[in-house]
Amino acid sequence: MQLALEVNGVQVDIELPGVTEAAYDDAQARLHGALANPATKNRDAICDTFLHILKDSPGANASDLWHHVVYRLYCVTLPRYRRENPQQSWVRASGEALELAVQRWYEPLLSPLGIRIQALISPNKKKDVLQQMELAGLVGASKLDMSLHARMTSDRWNVFGGVHVKASLAERVSDDVPASRAMMQRGYFSPLWTLDVKSFPPPHGDLINRGELGTPADPSDKRRYIEEHGDFDGCYSANSRTAASAQRTPSGRRIVTLNLLEQPDEFVRDVIARATAVRSQASD
Repeated sequence: MQLALEVNGVQVDIELPGVTEAAYDDAQARLHGALANPATKNRDAICDTFLHILKDSPGANASDLWHHVVYRLYCVTLPRYRRENPQQSWVRASGEALELAVQRWYEPLLSPLGIRIQALISPNKKKDVLQQMELAGLVGASKLDMSLHARMTSDRWNVFGGVHVKASLAERVSDDVPASRAMMQRGYFSPLWTLDVKSFPPPHGDLINRGELGTPADPSDKRRYIEEHGDFDGCYSANSRTAASAQRTPSGRRIVTLNLLEQPDEFVRDVIARATAVRSQASD
């Protein structure tokens, strides 16, 4: 479908391949229904709407669904039901919404294999996981978004990593670097998972969501975090326009482009591989 947007007084038509009018209308109705219910948290309304339109839109760019559909519908819909500034509300709620969406998307793939992926929404959960990793006091408690656990025995789970989740790499991803380095130094899996959202509005931009990672030939500073400095155990981007890394990089870490509807994707395969390695080491 083609979505007509008016930004800064300029109308721009955005192509959304893989999105049907029916899927868009359903997302709009779901968001209205969720926000009309006072018991529904904003983050849950965002998460549920994103997951449903993602499942309903084969061939769509997941990052565009978040950026051009869910975000823009949210900003229009929220004021009808709640006395909140929509842009400020999005900033507060969307980070946790994406963490919950990542958990819900990957749980059915990982749980049967004895792997738990958990959004660390509450401060207590964050602190508990950092204590298990023996990182409490060394890194900020807010610098871990999700945890990864492997079932070792019938009643014992071990933390083997944590996922840094970012819709946009403009969300000060550099702040997560010290925590990621500390995790990797202690043998924990520390990937970055992102929608790599970035577009420029008119009059100077065309609103195409190209992301912020540049290309291997013309890298951005954010790409260098991965390919040159190895600050994360790889970067997994659900923006189809993100340019993937070459097979070999200076750090050995790579940027991978994901199609979330083609599972198991490389993120899942790498999580499984790390969990398997942890279990193997424990049995030696």
